[in-house]
Amino acid sequence: MKRILLPAITLLLCICQSCIREEPPSPYADIDEFVLPEHIMIGKATINQELISAFVRLHADVSAVVPVIRISEGASIQPDAHTPQDFRKPVTYIVTAADGKHQRTYTVQLTSVPLYVYGFERWEVLDKSNAYETPVEDNLTTPWDSSNKGIAIYQQYADASSYPVHKTTHSAGGNYAAEMLTQAGPGRILGIVNIPVVAGSLFTGVLSPLNALKNPLLATTFGQPFDEKPLRLTGKYIYKPGSGSYIGSQGVAHPEKQDSCAVYAVFFRSDHTLERLDGTNILTHPNIVAVAMMPPEGRSGTPGNSFVSFDIPFDYKGNHTVDFERNTYKLTIVFSSSFMGDYYEGTPGSRLVVDEVEIKTEK
Repeated sequence: MKRILLPAITLLLCICQSCIREEPPSPYADIDEFVLPEHIMIGKATINQELISAFVRLHADVSAVVPVIRISEGASIQPDAHTPQDFRKPVTYIVTAADGKHQRTYTVQLTSVPLYVYGFERWEVLDKSNAYETPVEDNLTTPWDSSNKGIAIYQQYADASSYPVHKTTHSAGGNYAAEMLTQAGPGRILGIVNIPVVAGSLFTGVLSPLNALKNPLLATTFGQPFDEKPLRLTGKYIYKPGSGSYIGSQGVAHPEKQDSCAVYAVFFRSDHTLERLDGTNILTHPNIVAVAMMPPEGRSGTPGNSFVSFDIPFDYKGNHTVDFERNTYKLTIVFSSSFMGDYYEGTPGSRLVVDEVEIKTEK
């Protein structure tokens, strides 16, 4: 009996092993989360492609800090995540996927004070698989993200200037300014969403491309830590609405309607119920303390082709008291060539250029 049973079992095991195929090692080499001790870091770190930016408390000692880093399953990281690092200068991590082939190099940059002035002088390609550029400040902090990241999911251009958000040499000062264009969209994408119009949008926050097609309003999160009371949003801009028909919901044309731009900033309290604002509550959430909004007449267009200065006061809500000792606050700045661009509405050809942007605060 044993002589018959053993060969049968062996054959059965061989058959089962041939049917069960091991999953191939994961090709993902991502840093999914980066956290510093609570007494050092303010809010969550921003992971924008391969650049990680985080705000730390003023005078915090970051000379020998052990971060908590969550990476893709099965991946490895160098230097070891448990090794203290001197974050007084940019720190580079290399993540190797479980398959041993794919790698990504991340640079971590800490900032101890909020940014108040934006000149748009430096632009970098943050996603090596796409040509679009993003404004980067001199210390490598990247508070900005744009609609380019979502557009690159279904349309990849060979050069940065073809994307709706790009640098331009038509500047108010320095070498460059930020230019946003509204373009005709691709229509229906994969049967998921209809995109008749694509607006150029630039904002302080992060766009998650995985959510961009499913729910564009939730795909974008807004806000960076801010520890002074903002009083005015200032800068220079040019806006020319497109000359064709305004394209509304589901691609319906409205020849009688004129496009308008978005130029505004929102100051809000961040707590356990609200880490960042998103497209569904950017102007309506009860945690909003103050809004600096370009008035309607300014959003409709500027004369000629010269820059026009704007100086917009923050309108504080009556039921909010700013208390930096008890609360954490964040601020976001939003620019778009079409005010309703997040709903895929606007007029193709609308053009917004901004430069020399500054948040004036209470000293």
